[in-house]
Amino acid sequence: MNSNKEKSKIPALLFEMKRFKLLKAFIRGKINPKGFWKSGGPVSLKKIPYPKLVAEDWVIVKTVFCGICGSDMTELKLKGALDNPIRSFISFPQIMGHEPVGIIESVGLKVKKFKKGDRVVITPWFSCNPRGILPVCSRCSLGDFKHCQNFQKGKIPVGMHLGVTRGYGGFSPYLTVHESQCFLIPENILFEQAVLADPFSVSFHSLLLLNPHPTSQILVYGLGIIGLLTILCLKNIFKVKHIIGIGRYQFQRDLAIELGAEHVFLSSGNLLIEEIAAYNNFELYTPNKGLKWMLDGVDGIVDTIASAETFEVGERILCTQGKLVFLGVSTPKRFENTLHYFKELEVIGSNAFGIENFCDKSMHAFQLYLNFLSEGLINPQMLITHKFQLVQYREAFDTLSNKGESHAIKVVFEFNTD
Repeated sequence: MNSNKEKSKIPALLFEMKRFKLLKAFIRGKINPKGFWKSGGPVSLKKIPYPKLVAEDWVIVKTVFCGICGSDMTELKLKGALDNPIRSFISFPQIMGHEPVGIIESVGLKVKKFKKGDRVVITPWFSCNPRGILPVCSRCSLGDFKHCQNFQKGKIPVGMHLGVTRGYGGFSPYLTVHESQCFLIPENILFEQAVLADPFSVSFHSLLLLNPHPTSQILVYGLGIIGLLTILCLKNIFKVKHIIGIGRYQFQRDLAIELGAEHVFLSSGNLLIEEIAAYNNFELYTPNKGLKWMLDGVDGIVDTIASAETFEVGERILCTQGKLVFLGVSTPKRFENTLHYFKELEVIGSNAFGIENFCDKSMHAFQLYLNFLSEGLINPQMLITHKFQLVQYREAFDTLSNKGESHAIKVVFEFNTD
């Protein structure tokens, strides 16, 4: 772009909360998943103003990649419940996307840590500092930005993070963020590696909650990007020797084994429970009705799906007094959970990431991830399976909706940076 006039409008992928558009997408999506993002629905490519600095400690970033998250697909497929309390922390219309990496295009006068041309990965949370709120709230003072007490206040609209806050998102060639949201990408790290900081940090945080012992047997339920990164993290960071997984497709099984899983199951229901019992020589119990279960089972579970089915199966295959950490966002449904109390199970929700305590150090999860990459402990770049231009958004969403044929793991939007 050569002039301010040319910069005045840029493309962005917007999601609008308009009843007619939502109804249209809902009806068409029931017929064919592609109908959710057809023309006339809530998601569309539109021209928006070139971003402006909110304050002098903000930066404008030229986007290089932005990952498509499972939560993006949940929103696109209209799976969010109307009574979901987190709706308190979102606003519309949204520029979608919360996993961007890019190059700093310009900086405010009070920016201290960055300059034009720096390569950065961006944490999405719009906590106290981005909102210009000082002193910061008690949660932010602990580095727990995902539980900021001021998501409805400050200099920007209501919203938890990029992608769900009116006017701010990564599915656009330029975006503006606070300097505290930026992390400098070392020279030896590619953008294709840095763009996985968000999903890796989600996985890493869940494992800190699980706190697995290296000799434990840990089961990863669901082998999308979060599940596969969890296996990578278990193997290479937490040094867990016995990892098993549950997936849907053969290509997921192959990747999980390559990343360090000992065995992967592709079945469901009673057959899955029987297979896990046989694999570990656990004793099975058969009730008059319902699924089989065991007292002895796997030591810990990371459930990346968190559906009624995975909760029920998980509680049946987890060892007595075992721990299950879940980080999925499936719509709640009734399931039989007597074993939760009977086996004295610990079930913990895991939300995103922040300042983490690891190996006697406190550091942001993104910085830990960049350090792991620099030290050669991990390299998850292989998990980026597809790249699309923003104008190809329908094709990108089709690819993620049909993983059985596309073999998609991580799909990203790629932006021209010339």
